[in-house]
Amino acid sequence: MKNIGITTRIIIDDNHGEVRDALDIKWIELLNYIGFNPIILPTGIDYSSYIKSLDIDGIIFTGGNDLFSMSKNDLSELRDKKEKRILDFAIQESIPVYGVCRGMQFIAEYFGSTFRKLPNHVATTHEIKPAHSFWGSEYLKNLNTVNSFHNYGINLLSEKLLNVATAEDSSVEAFTHKSFKIFGQMWHPEREEPFKVFDLKLIQEFFND
Repeated sequence: MKNIGITTRIIIDDNHGEVRDALDIKWIELLNYIGFNPIILPTGIDYSSYIKSLDIDGIIFTGGNDLFSMSKNDLSELRDKKEKRILDFAIQESIPVYGVCRGMQFIAEYFGSTFRKLPNHVATTHEIKPAHSFWGSEYLKNLNTVNSFHNYGINLLSEKLLNVATAEDSSVEAFTHKSFKIFGQMWHPEREEPFKVFDLKLIQEFFND
């Protein structure tokens, strides 16, 4: 069974004055369902030793919190710093990385992409279409409609990333890195009920390849 590290959003519990890591339990259900062992990557640790000690085979960067560049929020800044350290280490150690929504945006910004505000992409669904062929094309072509929960989209995609799917308004919905084993998608597979077969196959194919 592969060990898959998974990042958390960071929230404040105003009732108790606590800063907390938070993760939708649907992510645990999804990863268990497809035969992976989820391992939470908490805030504020030495990620290199933690990831090595747990023999992590891949990492998922999840949604939640806008990027600091878009929100100027302290929690977003904290999460950006956390995920940069994780992504730096993952690239150094050739650990596969899969980004979802905010996770995709973080990866895109890390490699130099820019963003713009997008209308009609919050709490809705829309069609997607393939852009360029890649390792997951046979699964992506069966995901005709996806959910959408984001305010921002990519304005200019880094030359290091390949656009593999677009929304109806031509905004980037998925990309893969041209050199590293890194993939990003804007929709949330964990929020589907039941889970979509081809979402699961994309994740399985990525980490099992």
